[in-house]
Amino acid sequence: MNYKEKFLEMEREFAREYSREPIEDISEMKLTFFFKFQIFEPCKYVSEDDEWITFLILPPDDTLESQIMSLRKEEIVSFGILNENNLAETNNVVTEIEPESLYQ
Repeated sequence: MNYKEKFLEMEREFAREYSREPIEDISEMKLTFFFKFQIFEPCKYVSEDDEWITFLILPPDDTLESQIMSLRKEEIVSFGILNENNLAETNNVVTEIEPESLYQ
């Protein structure tokens, strides 16, 4: 599967549904990837070949650096485009979780 084309196709559908102009440049989209045991979001698409996809993991704030990652396409369970309007809400949920609450 060509993920770049799939993301652009999804964006055109969303734009039609919400009566807005589609984003035509994939580098302007914030993406999400669900792998077998990990979720990465928000991300930026970098490149892909037949077996691998490379993306940039964006930090939730400016205190961390972005990280680049390549993973096998066969490990992708699901993927999507993040709604910019909901991104702030997503970041708030992530920052409200205290590390101590994850352990019991």
